Amino acid sequence: MSGDASDHVAPAAHRTFAVRIGELIRRPDIGGMAVVVGVKIGMVLLNFALITLAARLLDPKAFGHYSILYSAAGLLCIVAAAGQEPFVLRMWNEMTAAGNAAKLKGALYFTLLLSLSGTVIVAIGLYFWASALVDGQTAITCVIYMMIVSVLQICMHLVRTEIGVASGDGAGNAIVGSVPVLYLLACFFSGTRPDTAHLFLALAVGAGLALLLQLYLIRGRILHRFPDFNRIRAVADYRLWLPRSVRFWLATSLEATNQYIDVIIIGYLMDPVIAGAYFVTVRLANLFAAAADSVNLFGTRHLPGLYYRGEQRALNKMLDSLAWITLAFSAIGLIGILVGGYFALLLINEPYAAYFPELLVLCLGTAALGTTRPSVIMLLLAGHEGRYLQIMAVCVVVRIAGFFLFVPHFGVMGAVATTAAAFALQSIVLRIADKALTGFDSSMFRLLLRRA
Repeated sequence: MSGDASDHVAPAAHRTFAVRIGELIRRPDIGGMAVVVGVKIGMVLLNFALITLAARLLDPKAFGHYSILYSAAGLLCIVAAAGQEPFVLRMWNEMTAAGNAAKLKGALYFTLLLSLSGTVIVAIGLYFWASALVDGQTAITCVIYMMIVSVLQICMHLVRTEIGVASGDGAGNAIVGSVPVLYLLACFFSGTRPDTAHLFLALAVGAGLALLLQLYLIRGRILHRFPDFNRIRAVADYRLWLPRSVRFWLATSLEATNQYIDVIIIGYLMDPVIAGAYFVTVRLANLFAAAADSVNLFGTRHLPGLYYRGEQRALNKMLDSLAWITLAFSAIGLIGILVGGYFALLLINEPYAAYFPELLVLCLGTAALGTTRPSVIMLLLAGHEGRYLQIMAVCVVVRIAGFFLFVPHFGVMGAVATTAAAFALQSIVLRIADKALTGFDSSMFRLLLRRA
């Protein structure tokens, strides 16, 4: 009799578990996050392949120059975009929620004009700086890559928020990264040494193909929402948009400086070979931070719509989900780096394995900063970009001052320790500002308040 009862209970329990799993997977926030994580895993693998191939196939000095120029292009493509990534994201959600096609068209024209002007101005400066460091051909291809990526970043923001992360960041970054990886693989199998100029040319070709795809997707989505968009007369509000864009520009430029300036400074204070080693350490730590980037990608797709529609309950639920995901990914990432970080550095290039302690310190800093990614989104959405700008300015100044103070004496360890401390400070101040100005605790630490 007991055996018969257990036979009936087990399938019922199994069905209940299966139903719960199915319900969990079908939840929009969990299902959407799974797509984002899949995209980020693909980006991580592609970036790791690019770094590994470049580090192994280029000679150490050439790889150092590539690292410095790549970091400079990454910084300057954000500066050249003139703050239009968050601006166009904000305007898109505001105007589509209001059904205001005329103002949306005006905002898109405004973004196009400002970003192209900024890209041309920054490109001229980048060329003269890069040509003093490397040959003219490499400087030109680096500039072309920077110019295309600057516009691409804005387009991917739009596609991400309107269509999805897979179509935006997923497809865009896959195309950008695949072309240089194919070039390096061709060099590897043919036994020829790759050229830095050709590597940047491959990056530029990939970025150009990705840009064409993003523009096609944006055009289709706009016409789907507003079929008569081509005939609508654009309405602009330059008095409001220009000051807002300036604040966004300062904020995004400082954020990019915080992300890319370290390699450039180390190349200046030490030499390109050490800069290349530090670049590998930073990029690997950034791969660890991909979980936090997933939260950022997912948040910028969903939080703006919830915020502008006034769906406060759904917004809080979304922030809870992001906090749990951040906690899980941070723990998994730290364990992964602790167990496999040394072997990852060894795989990229044997001499870089000596920088494993520096990698651990840097990952602690990136983990701390990752806890407040949604706080940044909420501050920008709620119109507090000025406060975010102040926080970023202070942290960037502290970090750069620390580099000049500690790198000459402690080398790469001085740089990563400074970075980790600055990131920890930044995360604390961002959380405080988020709670005070938006009324939300959007950071991972909101989970502590839920339990209290």
